[in-house]
Amino acid sequence: MVESNINLVWLFGPFVVYLVMLGVYYVWEGKREDKLRDRYQEAEHGQ
Repeated sequence: MVESNINLVWLFGPFVVYLVMLGVYYVWEGKREDKLRDRYQEAEHGQ
């Protein structure tokens, strides 16, 4: 039973890590894009 759990970890572990990294990337990019959009709008309205 323990060995099958270890096999499941090896099978799904990289996939879970990939999904977590993808989620973090989307959140981080979303925040960065909001900052860039705010800065762009400020520069646009400043003219």
